[in-house]
Amino acid sequence: MVEVVLRRMFIGWVSVPADAPPTRVDLFVGPVKLASTYATPGVPMTGVSHQSGKERSFAFPRQPGAVPSPRGDRRNSGQQLRTFSFRTKGLWDYVTRDTRITVRVAGQRLPVNGHGMWVGTTRRGPHTPAVLKERLAQGWVLSQMGDVQLSKRLDAQWQADVIGLYDRVRALIGARFGYDLFVIYGTLLGAIRDQGFIAHDADFDAAYISRETSGPGAAAELVEIGIALVEAGYQVECMVACLHVADPDNPENRIDIFHTFHEPTTADGGSGRWRFPFGIAGTTTLTAADWRGTEEIEFSGSRVLVPVTGEEVVRHLYGDDWRLPKPGFNWSLDRTDAATDGGFTAQDRTKIYWADFYARTAYTKGSAFFEFVQTFPDVPGTLVDIGCGDGRDGCAFGVAGRRVLGLDQSPVGIEHATRRAGELGLADVSFATCDVSHRDELAAALATVRRGDEPVVFYLRFFLHAIDETTQATLLDAIDACARPGDLFAAEFRTEKDAEQAKVHTKHYRRFQSAEDFLADLAAGRGWAILHSEEGRGLSPYEGEDPVLARVIARR
Repeated sequence: MVEVVLRRMFIGWVSVPADAPPTRVDLFVGPVKLASTYATPGVPMTGVSHQSGKERSFAFPRQPGAVPSPRGDRRNSGQQLRTFSFRTKGLWDYVTRDTRITVRVAGQRLPVNGHGMWVGTTRRGPHTPAVLKERLAQGWVLSQMGDVQLSKRLDAQWQADVIGLYDRVRALIGARFGYDLFVIYGTLLGAIRDQGFIAHDADFDAAYISRETSGPGAAAELVEIGIALVEAGYQVECMVACLHVADPDNPENRIDIFHTFHEPTTADGGSGRWRFPFGIAGTTTLTAADWRGTEEIEFSGSRVLVPVTGEEVVRHLYGDDWRLPKPGFNWSLDRTDAATDGGFTAQDRTKIYWADFYARTAYTKGSAFFEFVQTFPDVPGTLVDIGCGDGRDGCAFGVAGRRVLGLDQSPVGIEHATRRAGELGLADVSFATCDVSHRDELAAALATVRRGDEPVVFYLRFFLHAIDETTQATLLDAIDACARPGDLFAAEFRTEKDAEQAKVHTKHYRRFQSAEDFLADLAAGRGWAILHSEEGRGLSPYEGEDPVLARVIARR
């Protein structure tokens, strides 16, 4: 049965005797065979319905006599169940209203849960099955991400781009951190099984073994590596358990960098396990004692590093049937283990995000909130810009004659801010790295800003919605402890009324909160007198986005 049908994915199972040969499953678009995969034994189907959600509203016509949904993990079979999946998002570009999409085993169509024996659609794609047939004959394939693309074995330009990027990043990580960056996951599988790229692959995977022996330690180190790559000019995005790294001049082609680590020696002197925060789909165990280092091999006309024990590593990553091609291989179904404590926290991902953002974004003047605060009556001459980023407003206040200390956790942002202040000759404007989630570190920084008894401004633009609730409480507590009578508090942040609005920067972390609740806490809970407050649009329009913001000015 094809049990789950989404626009982006089909998931199903076959029931066969345990000693049956590998089960090949074919995906057809009309009469055209688009892709084939092999069903995997031992993968539970329980919970696959979580893959659905809103995508079930895609315009699939219903057929009479639809197959009812199975219950739990019971598939009415005493035989072995083998699971398969296909990523399908690019398939819909090649269908008409008459196209029947089928999944077959040995030429026999499988029933499709909720549809009958085939899937159709009420929408027409820009192409037809005939165009798909032509492209497949020219070497196009269905990729592991569901795109219909030119085979990576034939795409010489893509190969040159990603291997060149790998060479440069490998050299940087080797020189800066002393690590050998070897190929891993799909790239290693292709190197060992296919002696080159896998046709349906979508990216280039590389990894290293950290000197750290814990998941959090290894993750923190990869964050450091990510920052170094940003500083070296690369575009870096932090995912759940890897980094996407690209050349800004060619961002569509990237390499993924994964961290792995060996656990400490066991109590009885045994070798620690080799752990993978992203995960494995095999059932073997590899330890530090199994590691034999790396060797350089020829790969698609270039040279890459692979583990000396390449086959053992591939079996560990993909299971005993690793030699069978599976274009629809699905980590969310097939993963058997992962060192989840080595995944990145939201704070890790935010740190790299903002470093990359500041490295690629520059402003030439202060924000609308800067203009508002600058002209507000009786504003003190000294200002601490918390969450200053690249110093946009801090430098603007400095040009306006104020003394400024800017604080941000992003070293890239602070570097840019410091450079900008130097270019403008702002001797009374300085910037420093500071993680506001660490109260002692923040308190020490705030203690340096005041001169004698003069009041100061605690300035927070677009920062409160960029931190979590716990960090906000720590920040406000530290400000309360430092604040003296006459000090000013100035903040601008997104409220819950902005949560559903379209955003220009879609990957910013944002936490939307009630302006009313914030003001109540600031006044009644923390003893600030509210001088000005407002909520609405029109406060800071940006490239077609007009967010719902709260502004508050308060005095201690």
